[in-house]
Amino acid sequence: MTFSSFYHFTIRWALNLISWQAPGALLSSFGVLWLSAEITTFFFANSSWPNTLRDNWAWFGLAGVIIAILMRKPKRIVSHKLNGRDVTLSIAIGDIYKMSGALIIGSNTTFDTRLSRELIAAASVQGVFTKKYYNDETQLDRELKLALEGENFTELNRNRAGKNKRYDIGTCARLNPKDRTAYFLAIANINEHGTAASSFDHLKEALSRLWVFIETKGTKEALVMPVLGTGFSRLSQTREEIVREIVRSFIAACSERTIADSLTIVITPKDAAIHSISLDNLGSFLCHECRYVSYSNISQSPVGTPA
Repeated sequence: MTFSSFYHFTIRWALNLISWQAPGALLSSFGVLWLSAEITTFFFANSSWPNTLRDNWAWFGLAGVIIAILMRKPKRIVSHKLNGRDVTLSIAIGDIYKMSGALIIGSNTTFDTRLSRELIAAASVQGVFTKKYYNDETQLDRELKLALEGENFTELNRNRAGKNKRYDIGTCARLNPKDRTAYFLAIANINEHGTAASSFDHLKEALSRLWVFIETKGTKEALVMPVLGTGFSRLSQTREEIVREIVRSFIAACSERTIADSLTIVITPKDAAIHSISLDNLGSFLCHECRYVSYSNISQSPVGTPA
């Protein structure tokens, strides 16, 4: 765990300790300890145990507090198996690049790659991907050009910050850097000034086309993806809303066939702390969607389209 991850994990733990659920955890821990003490006292009534317990009540209280603190430790992952399918969906808090599986990278419709303040931020998911898997942007551009051959595009004015070939929302390019599969997914348009913008409808369309692409041109392996559109694409929806949309879209895509054995949606520790994202709430949602999915209701929709 990096220092940043540890720092934000600590913040989430601290927030859990001052939440309305913390007193319940404390009462629960004392209840378990008291029940244990009562049972022990019953069986060892003639021993010195009851007196020892009364003489060390401070340690009893400290043990209860420690147990309550551990009970409020933040979850780092929630997982559920999709009903009727050999598919597992997970929502995790962590670093997407430390998880195994094919990466899904949110990109732009012009597939710009230049790392700069005007185009692709070095700290973005795409920026980190570029630095981690390629020697330079030119190498990435060559692979993208090959991967996008045959895709429809529109020529743009050359007087712009980035490239002048704009592909459709949802266009996907499969890359294989350093023996790892990655899918670049166009979810946002970049204007002539290099500013990216998208919409919730664009995200839905892109997800639908992504599942079709993986089904027809991808490899059947675990998928790992960030919460798309919440960074430089400027979507107004909350991260929890977008996570729920990704889950619904993926489940709809699995209505007729298995797209992948598993999908993990990764939330950064910083986002989880700053935006008070609850894995408990998302876990309840994930459990409900996976357990009560009705494929008969969604099989008539296009692959990846939420019900």
